[in-house]
Amino acid sequence: MYRVSGSGSLTVVAGSPFLAGTSPSSIWVHPSGNFAYVANQGENDISLLKIDNSAGSLTEVKPRTPAGVNPSSLGMDSGGNFLYVTNQASNTISVYSLSSSTGALTAVAGSPFPANPGPQTLLVSPTGNFLFVCNPNLAAVSVYAISSGALQEVAGSPFAVGHLPISMVIDPSEHFLYVTNEGDTTLSVFTITSGPGTLSLTPVNGSPFTTGYPPVSVALDPSGNYLYVTNRGAANISAYALDSITGIPTQILNSPFVASTTPSFLVMDSSNKFLLEVDQTAKSISTLPITAGTGALSGISSTTVLGAAPASIFVTK
Repeated sequence: MYRVSGSGSLTVVAGSPFLAGTSPSSIWVHPSGNFAYVANQGENDISLLKIDNSAGSLTEVKPRTPAGVNPSSLGMDSGGNFLYVTNQASNTISVYSLSSSTGALTAVAGSPFPANPGPQTLLVSPTGNFLFVCNPNLAAVSVYAISSGALQEVAGSPFAVGHLPISMVIDPSEHFLYVTNEGDTTLSVFTITSGPGTLSLTPVNGSPFTTGYPPVSVALDPSGNYLYVTNRGAANISAYALDSITGIPTQILNSPFVASTTPSFLVMDSSNKFLLEVDQTAKSISTLPITAGTGALSGISSTTVLGAAPASIFVTK
């Protein structure tokens, strides 16, 4: 755990690293900032950690909550009412309701829900009405309607994307879905059309777009104006300006921008002034300032070396 300064540099919190379960793969922080959840792939469960917001320390609350086999990704609705977990090896999705006072997890009725083969990265829509899941083995994205946490796959799902979809984002207005396809070096872009319990994805004109490098992780600024993609094997990050009407991405001037040697995944800091880029090979986190008004990256301003290969990152105030 680190504090993020106004310049984007990181300072380790006393007592860090804090213990979780075996082989932690994904972390998610409750909107209240009081609780963090960690998926432990090595023991098929979820850790609950209380956050001390003054000291920044984490304290695990046991016992851990059972999940499916090989939990790989976590997600939560914006209100912090439900936690969603993809169980990659058991082809299921676990859903839990949360106690606002203690953070405790309780499986909702019907959980775990059946999922299409090999569910990995998941994403809850901004409205909290739909759950999107990458299925790399199917070259597809599955979509589920959410009702009080319960999941029902929508008609037409799974939707075909490129080879090995690995990461995705939805714009704040919930009009467009962006999916990185590492296997065929493309970016799929869809228009989202939804109604009560229904949703369809329509490729925008020109999709999928060739990226030039195998795209891995994707991040979107809160305004929905700029999209950032890490490029495997290229030591750089591509930045795109997004058309608010069509959703079509256009690389901005001087993109791609220099990053660490092997950029793995990205997250925007809470001030929206920096990208935090994680390098799993170098075991580091690099800060890249964002130029206001253009979305350009001005190079790495600081790098923090970790003690082990990071698997997930989450930024909160």
